[in-house]
Amino acid sequence: MSSTIRIVVVAPSWLGDSVMSLPLLGFFAAAVGVRVTVVGRAETSRVYRGVDGVCDLIVLAESGRLGRIWGQRGLVKPLHADGAVILPPSFSSALGLFLAGVRVRVGVGTDARRFLLTASMTAGGLREEHLSENYLRLGRLLFERLGLRCDHRFTVPRVKTFDNERRAATRGLEKARAAAGDYVVVVPGATYGPTKSWPKEKYSELVRRLSKDVLVVLGGSAGERGLCSSVGDGVAGVVNLAGETTLGEFIALLAGARAVVANDSGAPHLAASLGVPVVVIFGSTSPRWTAPLGEEVRVIREPVHCSPCFRRECPTHLECYQGITVERVLDATRLVLKKSIEKKGLC
Repeated sequence: MSSTIRIVVVAPSWLGDSVMSLPLLGFFAAAVGVRVTVVGRAETSRVYRGVDGVCDLIVLAESGRLGRIWGQRGLVKPLHADGAVILPPSFSSALGLFLAGVRVRVGVGTDARRFLLTASMTAGGLREEHLSENYLRLGRLLFERLGLRCDHRFTVPRVKTFDNERRAATRGLEKARAAAGDYVVVVPGATYGPTKSWPKEKYSELVRRLSKDVLVVLGGSAGERGLCSSVGDGVAGVVNLAGETTLGEFIALLAGARAVVANDSGAPHLAASLGVPVVVIFGSTSPRWTAPLGEEVRVIREPVHCSPCFRRECPTHLECYQGITVERVLDATRLVLKKSIEKKGLC
């Protein structure tokens, strides 16, 4: 065990970003003699549960900023880690690892934290490549500083589902008087803000028309239940389960779907990792940087002069969404549904 290299990965704070860190974990898993511990917040730690290459998972207690820093320091210090990849770009996430005394600490040199890192990557140009590649470059930088060989051949691990969560998701469908089986999950919300959310009026029309073909399950957080209600209430063939599932149960719900339709949020990344066909609608953000990684991912985007702007609030009239019609999203969804049914028939 003395020859084991112990690496800490500080997980991103966003759900989709956490899924996009899975290639990095596959990269580490391909190395001999490396033991990986993932440290993350409760909101995203479920992504890493049971994932190949994750030897230990540490969930940080919910607290204020200072509590998180000190808690991270206290949990990481006993690991005697050789190196760490700090994926969140915040000052506080790097400070905890600095105080824990991790020998080699790599991350992006943002938020005035460069002095807390032993090696850093500049922030310029990061959005010109996929976020998963940003993370992989950090992993290669860590290996370089630790004197480890990089193996460019590796398998990307997938998000896992578990029997108890699948049973709970099935019960949720039954409770809503919907048969588990052929259904599409539609997630109309996005935590980041309105510039990442296709207008709810368009979602309402999409759901109304889509429900004529297949059962539609609306998903999201408890805070998005009202949005989902306004999108689907009064429409036959629509079930609103927003806020009624844990994250694990929501993942199981996605895993059982024929397809998933969502904004650029965590849900399409989870679904793509599970191998579920995805239709993802982009507005203010860039698919070059954060498109879901999967075999059947259809990106819907309107190229306008101001997109991507990466703003939370639009100063004008959300031009990036005006040209994305319901018909366009509906056609893409029906196409992936057709392929899904054909694939099932072949199996």
